[in-house]
Amino acid sequence: MEDIFVVKRCNKIVIHGRRAGESLHEPAEALGWYRICDTRTGGFIGDGYDQEEDARKECHRLNAASSRVTAPESSG
Repeated sequence: MEDIFVVKRCNKIVIHGRRAGESLHEPAEALGWYRICDTRTGGFIGDGYDQEEDARKECHRLNAASSRVTAPESSG
């Protein structure tokens, strides 16, 4: 059975401002963050994670809980 919840990397751009009169400023930083996507709906779960490992752990937990709920009961 395929996983229902998967990790999706999202782009996060941090723009550094500058004060009036400054001619130089640091360039924008392209960073990433991670969200948990529900493959059934295309929606996202939670607020997101800075670390991919944290998002993967939560996906694993959600998929494990979901498989227990959706597993067919044996009639024996």
